[in-house]
Amino acid sequence: MKDGGIKDGEWRRVRRLTVNEQRLLRRHGRALVSVSGLHALLTMLLWWMGALHLPAPVLWGLLAVLAGSAMLYLLFLESGVTAEWREPSLSFPMATLLLCTFLVTAYGLDEARISALMLFFPLLLLVSFRLGAGALLVLALLASLGYAVMLTLAWSLHGVRVSPVLEALMWLVFSLVSLSFAVTGSGVNGLRRRLAVKNLALADALEQVRDLAIRDDLTGLFNRRHIMEVLERQKGLADSGIYPFSVCYVDLDYFKAINDAFGHGWGDRVLRDFAEHALADLREGDYLARLGGEEFILVLPQSDLDGAELVAERLRRRWGERSFRALNGPPKVSLSAGVASYRVGETIDQLLARADHALYLAKSSGRDRVRREVQP
Repeated sequence: MKDGGIKDGEWRRVRRLTVNEQRLLRRHGRALVSVSGLHALLTMLLWWMGALHLPAPVLWGLLAVLAGSAMLYLLFLESGVTAEWREPSLSFPMATLLLCTFLVTAYGLDEARISALMLFFPLLLLVSFRLGAGALLVLALLASLGYAVMLTLAWSLHGVRVSPVLEALMWLVFSLVSLSFAVTGSGVNGLRRRLAVKNLALADALEQVRDLAIRDDLTGLFNRRHIMEVLERQKGLADSGIYPFSVCYVDLDYFKAINDAFGHGWGDRVLRDFAEHALADLREGDYLARLGGEEFILVLPQSDLDGAELVAERLRRRWGERSFRALNGPPKVSLSAGVASYRVGETIDQLLARADHALYLAKSSGRDRVRREVQP
């Protein structure tokens, strides 16, 4: 099927050019959980190698925190609970929690202390896609301060086996690299924000292009091309036995006389007014399109012939009550309608031919009336 010459599959591929924020949010969340999982594996490996000196309750408590926070975090993101929050990715609290677990693991190490903190750098780069420069600098400073506090506690409680000068040098290098990652990450975040704005504009432009491809310029209703696609979809549903549908051809009576007597401006006004009036009178899920000139078509899913005739008659009666006399326009504009119901296995052209014939019967028998298809 086509929309203004572009196939549905092509439209879906074009839409993927725009950023889907919810999809990115979930990917970001899974990446953060991956960092948490990597740290849990590293902690277990260091413990198995005998390099990690933490009491068993602390070790298992640390692993439980990593597992529990990861599951809870994913639950929040996947459920969409955070979608309307100011920072839906929860990057800052999650990064702060992971930093604390890095520092706990580092506390239990001696020679390999810095290895427990290496994951902080990819973590900082990862959250830079969601956090601004200020938050990234705060994380870097927290990491530097936390490292210093952890070293102080390690020295005071059980001493260290590495030179204090070397420990201080590693702390300084870690702090400087963290700050450089924060500065670089702030640039990445700025690029991401600009990209998000451009993608939002692209998404809006695509919607406008699609709308132009399927809408009538004057009335804003669906155009002939799009309503034919709708009819093909309804045919497929009806042929599958899901539900029937009917159509109604509508023609505004003596429309040429309105143009001649009041001008084409009034003719356009009547067409727009009818479009608004008819749309307000339809059910959710019904379709209305302008075929051209003063001709319209209603597509009524889940309606048999009797139901469609009732819809058309109600529209005819209520539209007939509309008058433009107070605005120096035509006093009344009536309509004629022909109704037909789809028969399984037939073509759309056959269905429309029967509706068109019913419309001809309505007009030839005096106009301002509804006629249904001739039953076989």
